[in-house]
Amino acid sequence: MSGRNIGIVFRKELTDTLRDRRTLISSILLPLLLFPLLTVGFAGLAIVLARRATAEAFPVMLTGKEHAPELWRRIARIENFKMVPPSADYVRQINDKTLRAAVEFPPDFEKKLLAGVEEAQIVKVYHFQGELRSVAALRKIEKAVREYQEEIVKQRLDQRGVAQKALTPFEFEKQNVASAEKVGGNIAGFLLPYFIIVLCLTGAMYPAMDLTAGEKERGTLETLLASAASRMELVFGKFLLVLAMSLVTTLLSMISLVLTILLGAGLIRRVSSGFVIALSVKSLAAAFFLILPLAVIFSAVLLAISLFARNYREAQSYVGPLIFVVILPALVSFVPGMELNPRLALVPILNVSLAAKEVFSGNYPWKALGIILGSTSLYAVAALWWAVRQFHREKVLFRT
Repeated sequence: MSGRNIGIVFRKELTDTLRDRRTLISSILLPLLLFPLLTVGFAGLAIVLARRATAEAFPVMLTGKEHAPELWRRIARIENFKMVPPSADYVRQINDKTLRAAVEFPPDFEKKLLAGVEEAQIVKVYHFQGELRSVAALRKIEKAVREYQEEIVKQRLDQRGVAQKALTPFEFEKQNVASAEKVGGNIAGFLLPYFIIVLCLTGAMYPAMDLTAGEKERGTLETLLASAASRMELVFGKFLLVLAMSLVTTLLSMISLVLTILLGAGLIRRVSSGFVIALSVKSLAAAFFLILPLAVIFSAVLLAISLFARNYREAQSYVGPLIFVVILPALVSFVPGMELNPRLALVPILNVSLAAKEVFSGNYPWKALGIILGSTSLYAVAALWWAVRQFHREKVLFRT
């Protein structure tokens, strides 16, 4: 096997690939734009929509005003609340989103409070769970009710000569020991591995299909097979090109991620002053090295599958299901409580996704990382062997 011939095949395929618009879009443009659009674009849109939602008028209905004049007055004067005349169909109106919330006061509510009746009374607040404006109205109502409730409690304690501190014999204080950067890295590690793995796959997808099924369709594969390069040299030349495109896509996505974090830092601080996303060079390098054997697997498997196809369209139909095979294990890493352990370190794709979550959080479980690199490298060798074998099968090469 000649390294010179492999290099010639690689350069020839690289020239052809750089002329293909689809490959350039999926391997270069998409990874560069994905994180800015997802992070800054969606975060900015969320801020605008949240501000607009909280600034507009909230139609709210209060029933039983005569039973709670003081609490009614407090709720009615909440900023941006628009009082709607009481009616019996408030549930329908809330579901139709013409009404944001409705409050129902029990009979003789305030009279019993002032009389010191210790019977538990229930103020019901009807809302649309999950609807942004309805939940915002609920929180404002809840705040007003809690404040009124605390005042009543204070009055009753004062009447009995009991200090308010008697209700809280001790304080419960939460102390976060993780730095803001580590918390931000933990949050970033929740989604980033998924996107990086998917981009690693898509970066290899179009070159693999074009260099196999695409050449069959154009009738240029026979010319390559008749050249001085051996089958093995052809396989490795094509494989190295597909692998290079996959790694370029992964690297560009990481660069895009870092630039997005730097440029979007001000926007993130506007959302939360204590929230910082900081990814160290060490964590990014560790994630990239974890992706390396996975990129080898993707490149080899995509070459073998695409070679089996008779044309580009058929290759797309074969490769399509592979996306779901990759996405499913990556999604499993989102399951609450799913953590890296020696057994999961042997599961391809899932192991890399879980390990990337750990390194982005600033944790480096070296034993598990070693198992992952070892097992994934073995899978990569097996995938590459399968791709080489496919290139030596005449029925696959000349399938019509």
